[in-house]
Amino acid sequence: MDFDKDLEAHVIGLIKEKLGHDLNAQVVIESIEVLEAEAEIRFLVRIETDTAPEELAKRYFGLTGRVREALGDRWRDYFPVITPSIGHSAHA
Repeated sequence: MDFDKDLEAHVIGLIKEKLGHDLNAQVVIESIEVLEAEAEIRFLVRIETDTAPEELAKRYFGLTGRVREALGDRWRDYFPVITPSIGHSAHA
């Protein structure tokens, strides 16, 4: 199954919203893998920011539920697995 580009953009928006626009983080989904046998959608998300990982972790809580809601009816039986890859950039 293919993952819709509009839905991908919506997921990026949710991540940015959840992390907070004050962080000035760049967020990119590096890959999306739909695993039908496991009923999972795996997102590898690259986050570039100068914010401490501990601060990001505080804001990350609840993101999976928000993404699951955003996936809508088509993907309701799939669980989103969101794996962040955090890079530090002074100019994020």
